[in-house]
Amino acid sequence: MSPTLALLLLAAGNPPTVPVPAFAPACAVCPPGAPGMPRGACPPLGPAAPLLGVRVLAPDGVTVAFTPEDPAARTYPVPVTAGFRPGYRFTVRLTNLPGRNPAEAIYPVVEVHGSIVPRPGLKYLDYPAPLAVTRGDIDRALAGSQVTKIVYLEDPTKAIPVAATPDTPLEFTEITERDALAAAHDNGRLVMILRFGDRKPEADDLARGAVPGTVLLPGEKVLAAPRVPPLFPAFGVAMFDPIAGPKLAPDECITDGGDKFPALGVGPNRLLGGLNPTDVAVEYTAGLKRRVATSNEVCICAPRYVLRKVETTPGGVQLAAGVAFAEQAAGFKIGSRAAAPEAYASRAKPVSADGRVRPSITYVKQGIAVAEALQKVQAITTLEGVKVLVSSVEADEVTNGPNQMIVTKSVTPVGPVQSGDTVTFTIQYRNATPHAATDLLLSDSLSGRLEYVPGTAVSDRPANRTAIDNVAGSVTLRFEIPGPIAPGASGTIQFQAKVR
Repeated sequence: MSPTLALLLLAAGNPPTVPVPAFAPACAVCPPGAPGMPRGACPPLGPAAPLLGVRVLAPDGVTVAFTPEDPAARTYPVPVTAGFRPGYRFTVRLTNLPGRNPAEAIYPVVEVHGSIVPRPGLKYLDYPAPLAVTRGDIDRALAGSQVTKIVYLEDPTKAIPVAATPDTPLEFTEITERDALAAAHDNGRLVMILRFGDRKPEADDLARGAVPGTVLLPGEKVLAAPRVPPLFPAFGVAMFDPIAGPKLAPDECITDGGDKFPALGVGPNRLLGGLNPTDVAVEYTAGLKRRVATSNEVCICAPRYVLRKVETTPGGVQLAAGVAFAEQAAGFKIGSRAAAPEAYASRAKPVSADGRVRPSITYVKQGIAVAEALQKVQAITTLEGVKVLVSSVEADEVTNGPNQMIVTKSVTPVGPVQSGDTVTFTIQYRNATPHAATDLLLSDSLSGRLEYVPGTAVSDRPANRTAIDNVAGSVTLRFEIPGPIAPGASGTIQFQAKVR
């Protein structure tokens, strides 16, 4: 076998029979200032996990069989977790349904489209995607409806600011499956599609759909290679440019700290601009000048799944949708063709207005970005007997370095956490300027995945503490420390946040 063919088979998920590890370290935390990498970022350094953990969540008493094609298949009480190989379609059987005849069952069909990127110390089976079936879902399925649930890993930068736990995932209702898939792609990365209704598959259908080597049952440690290649593409080996390095995968980790675009800056009015969710800003006065500094980034590994549910009732809904679509399409086409051509010409006609609008828009954008971090230096010179006022502009960089306030942020615990856990942030600052720093104001705008625990903010120096709502659905913590803080002196601030 050629090396190229062997690599392709490995990428397709067909390695030889090997144990499935509890976790596969695939990234490392980069120290501040590491060449070519963001400070504190957690980039993936290897492939995605070979399996997606799937946790069956259903009403108490329900039992599940992961291999229903086997008449003697073992059933497990819920909740229970198994490992599914990406790229395949699976059928499971739920029995002992609440309020139903013990012989009744539903057969959810699961398509696995991806898995998480493991982090150091992260056991990927401890972060399973929820196969969530409620009692209402069961009743509607047995009444003839088709229930579809799109499951995706949420991008923390687009997080919904609502608390959740592994056994109580967030679930939202969409009108169509297309809408649900679009929401998944817009807000994270698709990992699984779940479909079920009242149809009972035949034994031959179950046998044909089962692929040995694709399901790691609860308690098992070893999984054989699959007998056939994946049925559809799935998120697997992470390909990347060997020069540019690996692409960041933000779906598993919350980054907090640092300075996101637009950049932090102090404007002519001495007010701070550019403070975005997850940013840390330290404003202070040193040498009669108002300055701003930021911190490093910290990484909190806490994968969170979100479900988008679609329910389809056969018959009436389909007919109504078809009629409405035909009427709307015909109406709009007739209306657009009947419109006078002059109407479109008159809309496109005033080209000269573009010239008046474009510079003003560009000027405003550049003005906001630049004016926040500029200072004006003036000098007077004489040219041939005429006094001339010379003005220049110098940027006040927002960086940690010589003659700056050094700010360091850390988080404990340092390992992966679950939604619902509490973490502790520590922010240390040190005056590295040759001047005493006064009127220090530290602001930390938290991510939507973080919920500040009231009353936990403490400072080793006298400080006024406030918490203000931010646009991410969390809060901005502000610590006003009057000072003075002598050159070389330092301070510490600490608070706790709950991971949503």
